[in-house]
Amino acid sequence: MSRGQAADMGNGTHPMTSADNLVRNTWWNFLGFGLPIFVALFAIPPLIKGLGAERFGILALGWAVMGYFALFDFGIGKATTKFVSEFDAQKDTKRLASLVWNALYLHIALGLVGGLVFAAITPWLNDKVFNIPPTLLPQALGSFYWLAASIPAIVATSCLRGVLEALQRFDLVNLVKIPASAINYLAPLAILYFTTDLVAVIAVISLSRVVGLVAYLWLCLVHLPALKSGFGLNPGLVRPLVSYGGWVTVSSLVVPVIIFADRFFIASIFTLEAITYYVTPYEIVTKLWIFSASLLGALFPVFSALSLTDTKEIQALNRRAIHYLLFIVAPLVGLLLTLGREFLFLWVGESFAVQSTAVIKWLAVGVLINVLAQVPFTVLQGIGRPGVVARLQLLQLPFYLLLTWYLVNHYGTVGAAMAWTIRALADGLLLQFAVNKILRGASKWEETRKNLRKGAAILLFLVAAWAIDSVWRFSSFTKLPLFLALIGVFLVWEWRVLLSTDERHRLLTWLSCKASADGRRHVG
Repeated sequence: MSRGQAADMGNGTHPMTSADNLVRNTWWNFLGFGLPIFVALFAIPPLIKGLGAERFGILALGWAVMGYFALFDFGIGKATTKFVSEFDAQKDTKRLASLVWNALYLHIALGLVGGLVFAAITPWLNDKVFNIPPTLLPQALGSFYWLAASIPAIVATSCLRGVLEALQRFDLVNLVKIPASAINYLAPLAILYFTTDLVAVIAVISLSRVVGLVAYLWLCLVHLPALKSGFGLNPGLVRPLVSYGGWVTVSSLVVPVIIFADRFFIASIFTLEAITYYVTPYEIVTKLWIFSASLLGALFPVFSALSLTDTKEIQALNRRAIHYLLFIVAPLVGLLLTLGREFLFLWVGESFAVQSTAVIKWLAVGVLINVLAQVPFTVLQGIGRPGVVARLQLLQLPFYLLLTWYLVNHYGTVGAAMAWTIRALADGLLLQFAVNKILRGASKWEETRKNLRKGAAILLFLVAAWAIDSVWRFSSFTKLPLFLALIGVFLVWEWRVLLSTDERHRLLTWLSCKASADGRRHVG
């Protein structure tokens, strides 16, 4: 047992929630999300140059297809992680093994259906939907058939990856995930030395998905010996997977509508150029999701396991996760509010700085709220209440569509960003209210007052950061020292007021343990 784990257990904390364990898993997830983005950043320009804009467009469609059909498990991958976490916490290895095999059979069946559907509509997509030049149609057709053949492996992989996540082996998950994701960009680059034929490019990427599936299966068999039995079909275990996954699927269907509604209204009311001025800052700001995705990916199986025994620890983790995400993400959002105009100017030019500065500011605030809202979202799914999440999203959807239509009509792209931020705020408040109600954790008046004071301080920081650029109109050289002074005060406030004594102790304990461990490795 590590010193960090011992310290946490001494505080009465569940071993799964030890600082050492959670930070290690979060860090692995951060690498799993971040390194492929880093690879893409450098690989995409030479890919566009080598393949040409039209071939690269088909490759980008291929990436989109892989991303979309990864969701073709209808939420059952998430359900698998949840129930494996529960059975593992109960040491019920017999049911655990049977659950994994039945979940895998279900994933393979769904993948086969998805692959057949995509193969059947491929000619129609190529001829009628994607507007592919006639000279590239044979390559596009062959590429998409390779993609269709890879869909069963893509869907089945989500099952086995979920099993390893439930076992808290995020190191193994990301040691496979990182190279598998990087191959999306590195394989086409390597093949460019020999050919620009897209069929060869997509074939290599598709075959790499099969290799990834085999790697995950081997890791599951090695680290979960119980899987050497339990091969038979068990409808009793399939039903809860389908029930849970059905609600997750509802969320998966609603979220794309929320994501693309603003772009649809902008395109229908204004021009395609206006979409560019909206989507570009959106793509920048939403990269902040990497922090919540990394932390909450590690916490989801913990919430699932604790849901059986310790709801108080779930409440504590919910609060702690919100505080830690605020501690990290709020200063970055403040930076975008203060220097977003300069960033856009340096990265994509003056026209974007003029057209998109207000957009990036509103979206930055919205993404901060959304990053925090993902904590109660994950809690509700982890404790087995995905239906609450789905119903809340369905409830918000018509109001959001009406609000977006109205604000886009009156304020253009800035109105779309305003609507997105307002919906994020409503979503976060509703989700947290639901968590408090279900876990019977409604705050006492004194705690509510503390939270209101903290919220007011955060709002004051965001307003001050925004005002440095938008109200006072300081020069770029003046804004930087002003922001540094503001962020210094805010970081002190976060450390002294936002984080509790226990939360500060956990951070310092983990850092001291890491420092001493690194020192021992260096001496060794």
